[in-house]
Amino acid sequence: MAEKNNSVRIGLALGSGAAKGWAHIGVLNGLAKMGIYPDKVAGCSVGGLVGAAYANDQLEELEKWVLSFSSWDVLGLMDLSWRKGGIIGGEKVFDVLQQKMGDMQIDELKKPFATVATDLYSGQEVWFTEGDLRHAVRASCSMPGILPPVKVGNRWLVDGAVVNPVPVSLSRAMDVDIVIAVDLHGIRRGRMQMPPVNMKSNKPTTQEVVEAEKQQELGFTDLLARGKDYITGLTEKFSLGSKPSDESKPNPGMLAVMSQSMDILEQRHKRSRLMGDPPDICIVPDLGDIGTMEFHRAEEAIAAGEAAVEQVAHLIEAVLATSA
Repeated sequence: MAEKNNSVRIGLALGSGAAKGWAHIGVLNGLAKMGIYPDKVAGCSVGGLVGAAYANDQLEELEKWVLSFSSWDVLGLMDLSWRKGGIIGGEKVFDVLQQKMGDMQIDELKKPFATVATDLYSGQEVWFTEGDLRHAVRASCSMPGILPPVKVGNRWLVDGAVVNPVPVSLSRAMDVDIVIAVDLHGIRRGRMQMPPVNMKSNKPTTQEVVEAEKQQELGFTDLLARGKDYITGLTEKFSLGSKPSDESKPNPGMLAVMSQSMDILEQRHKRSRLMGDPPDICIVPDLGDIGTMEFHRAEEAIAAGEAAVEQVAHLIEAVLATSA
């Protein structure tokens, strides 16, 4: 199908959402099926990661990579780091992305791209429209408590979702005619957004922490050889606890508490931001059953993104027609 936006500059605002973020790939695929190819993309957190791949015409390569994930592959990318401002070091996944995309500057991408982060100390919103791509995306993805902050210049930066979860304002600032936003948290199921587990304790022992750091140095292949039970148990202790028989909700683990608290703050802030500066179209994939760290469920998330585009296709067509 031929492109439909030759005369209309379309901006895409891709929101935060951790593992739900693979739905952005489905949204972009769905728009492409309609012959719609956004001209400029602004992303927050995982939206910045997917947006960067799209802006460099590497979305298909990213899709193939994430579709290959198993739960073990995801664990292999989680370099546990208890003393660096976050539970996960985060460098492994960005090392892989840099290998795939190269050592790039933002202005070297094939389409205009921008991402947002938050100054940890001033609370200021920081927009990246130029500079090192890896640092920009890495900063935007630094979920507080989960990934350590990133130092850029004299600033320590954390997840852009703290201040601008769905960066419509950033997209509008990129000189576009209409903005299509993707809200990954629009549909909720009222449960903790973490994979359920069955453990008696949620706090790792000192011995387990020391052992985890030793295993990190040995590499994931060697760690896998030492037994699935150990890794599964350690990971579960940072997720939800066991479900009490007399209550409807599970006991939250440390990681679940941080994730859910961040999610609540994002939701409240997002609503006020979108009310003050609504997008022309808001696409809301149904991702309520995908947990924050369930990155191995890419196929479901991508399918949800495509389905969400189909649901609002008539609205997109109408907005484009009136803007032409």
